[in-house]
Amino acid sequence: MSVIDRLGKKLSSSSAVMRLISNDRVMQVATGLMDARGRLEAAKERASEAWSILLNGHALPTIDPALEGGDDVVGAAKKSPAPAEKPAEPKANGATNGAAAHAKTNGAATNGAAAHAPTNGEAGSGEATSTEAPKPAGPGSAAEEKLAQQMASRTSLSRIGGRDVFEKCYKFMTADNARAMGVYPFFRPLDFNNGPEAQLEGRKVIMLGSNNYLGLTTHPKVREAARNAIDKYGTSMTGSRLVNGSMRLHNELEEKLAAYHGKEAGLVFTTGYQVNIATISALLSNKKSVAVIDKDDHASIYDGVRLGQAAGARMVRYRHNDPEALDQALAELDTSEGALVITDGVFSAQGEIANLPGIASVVKKHKARLFVDDAHALGVIGPGGRGTAAHFGVADQVDLIGGTFSKSLASIGGWLVGERKVLDYIQHFASSFLFAASAAPPCVAAAMAALEVMQEEPERQEKLRENFTYMRNELRRLGFELGKTETAVIPIYIRDDLRTVMMWKTLLDEHSIYVNPFITPGVPPKQQVLRTSYMATHERHHLDRALEAFEKVGKKFGVIS
Repeated sequence: MSVIDRLGKKLSSSSAVMRLISNDRVMQVATGLMDARGRLEAAKERASEAWSILLNGHALPTIDPALEGGDDVVGAAKKSPAPAEKPAEPKANGATNGAAAHAKTNGAATNGAAAHAPTNGEAGSGEATSTEAPKPAGPGSAAEEKLAQQMASRTSLSRIGGRDVFEKCYKFMTADNARAMGVYPFFRPLDFNNGPEAQLEGRKVIMLGSNNYLGLTTHPKVREAARNAIDKYGTSMTGSRLVNGSMRLHNELEEKLAAYHGKEAGLVFTTGYQVNIATISALLSNKKSVAVIDKDDHASIYDGVRLGQAAGARMVRYRHNDPEALDQALAELDTSEGALVITDGVFSAQGEIANLPGIASVVKKHKARLFVDDAHALGVIGPGGRGTAAHFGVADQVDLIGGTFSKSLASIGGWLVGERKVLDYIQHFASSFLFAASAAPPCVAAAMAALEVMQEEPERQEKLRENFTYMRNELRRLGFELGKTETAVIPIYIRDDLRTVMMWKTLLDEHSIYVNPFITPGVPPKQQVLRTSYMATHERHHLDRALEAFEKVGKKFGVIS
């Protein structure tokens, strides 16, 4: 082991150093030093690793690519995004470095997430950590302090290499430890989920963690459509759309989606994640192509861009939801480069709506193209639930709109609408579309039925808006910080990893309220939230019971007074 490695391990295990590096100002200074141009090229890799150990305590890798650094973001140095509301001052002990990660939602995975939880082990040592399960007590207890220390001493496993690629797997103890401690919040299997309520491990819970915005997964018409499709077509086409996997059913839904959005053509995919992978990689096909993306775009967008980069395309990120920063980014492109601007319509972690009028105006000014991922907007905003572009009346200025079946459309699959020639090109040049099995008949039929119900029962969208507006107003009245949310996704900012996990656990164990905890590295430091989402099928008694629980737990953990 090198001197730098031994020093890094010793420093990372020191409580004094951990306190020092959790200080925001120290982190900023250290980050600046890391990026100093005078680093010797030959020592670059080792120096970077050493600084990473010093700064992050062998941090687990960031799961969401939107969170990887920020120096390359156009507009980042000009001004830093300020929180919409003043954050509450911490009143209980807790770690500022986290242990679990959630990837932003979209597609069938909808926040496809990888989870990492607390560990005791020294970074990179490969030693098994303790699985003794302490009993978490009240805020500031010894058990919580121990958990905080474990969360701050995470092991970065992804960089472990050697002859056996499984080595890092055997050394991964963090999730096991969290399960043993009873604080592991991910991959919890539900017994069933009927919408506003679910059953988890034999007990009923109020579901505030689902993207079933219109509550259509259990609608009689949607269920019947899926059953009839199985009876008529079977469970799968067992082939790709290119060969034997295309059916009239696919074409029918594509036509309906195009007409619904006022576009020339539509294309149905197997998952929503695949929509972004396929569309972006097909269009970013050479060294003259540039993806210009919002810093907070969904992980599937980043993955699509990475495939484009393999073909020589470039990626430029602009400051979150800022048309001025986008204008600067596009102005700096070479005149020979073609830009595809990509943004979420509704940002899945914040519930914030994209400034699409401003973005579309800048895109038009620079003669670029615009692609909007409307996964969390369909059925939630816009006339008839048509999404972000319709919400602002700029649908004619958006070239491509895509999304998923797995939210308002109550199924699994994805969709894209736009010009016929563009979609025709994508379906012939996107490998992830050409060589993937087609969407299953019952999934396509269910989504088509949900699209029909969404138009036949507009009161569902009205009820959804009524529900999330009520919750947003009441949570703010109680003193919670909610950011800039305007939709059915309402994040409750806790800004501390340990407190976020403990509040999640208390809400579930003591009040039977199911929410989603987002902690670092899945979100940046100080951005930890309890992400809640609401449905048209929630009744007022569900919401009031949740508010009562939030108030009690918020006061218990010092988040509200």
